[in-house]
Formats: sequence, structure tokens, C-alpha cells
Amino acid sequence: MASSSAQLFIPYSESTQGPWIVRRASLPLGRYASQAAAIAAAEQLAPGLSDSLGLPVEIHVQQADGTWEEHTFVVAGLVSGAMPRSGMGHHA
Repeated sequence: MASSSAQLFIPYSESTQGPWIVRRASLPLGRYASQAAAIAAAEQLAPGLSDSLGLPVEIHVQQADGTWEEHTFVVAGLVSGAMPRSGMGHHA
């Protein structure tokens, strides 16, 4: 199944010390000490990835309860906050 976007994932880390890992599929792209640092790194990686692949990039962050939330959507260097889907998803 072809995707119309590239996906970056930040799995939840049980440890307050991390590591928080930014992944593309099963490939780790970087390890960070906090969730905020991992999100910032993913946002910095996304525009270049979008440009090189010719696809928008979605950044997904796993929550403590195991659910995934779309954090940002990046197209050719532009970053926008995710829109809640079906009224679900709460941003802190």
C-alpha cells in the first residue's frame, strides 16, 4: 500500500531520562533526552525529508497510554500543527 506521505514516529519512553527515539519505519534516526527534544529534532528533519522524497511528512508521537497522536504535518519546509481528527486528540 503506497503512502501519500512519509512518516516519522516518536515512541513513548517510560524513563524520564529517555531515550526518546525518532524513527522512520524501523530505522532510528536519532536519540534524545526528552520528548520535547525528539519532537524538535523531528521537526528539523522533516523539511529536508519532504524535499528529498517529494512527499509531505507526518510526525506521530506516542502517548503514555499507547495511542499515537499526529503532532505535525510538514510540506516542503512548512510546519503546521496537527488538526484534531473527529474532535479527538488533546494537545497539552
